[in-house]
Amino acid sequence: MRWFNTSAYQASTPGTFGNLGRNTGIGPAFMNTDFSLFKAFVMPYSEKHRLEFRAEFFNALNRVNLGNPNTNLTNSLFGRITSASDPRIIQLGLRYSF
Repeated sequence: MRWFNTSAYQASTPGTFGNLGRNTGIGPAFMNTDFSLFKAFVMPYSEKHRLEFRAEFFNALNRVNLGNPNTNLTNSLFGRITSASDPRIIQLGLRYSF
């Protein structure tokens, strides 16, 4: 499936400029929600010792963020989107400070 009507475009003749303005094509919308949780625990035997738990969620809603369409007029994939951003990534960590 093509992102835009590719038959509306043609190569300009050599030595001339086309009539399409700059940055007129836009790609799909991008939405990203990152979320993190931190919890610190004081150790009972010493106030200087701490245990910290971290949970980090990147693209927490797991929304598909498509890349921009191919804009090379001579490419066979002209007008098609062939890439996407990373899916949801979860990172957990435990830190002991003394």
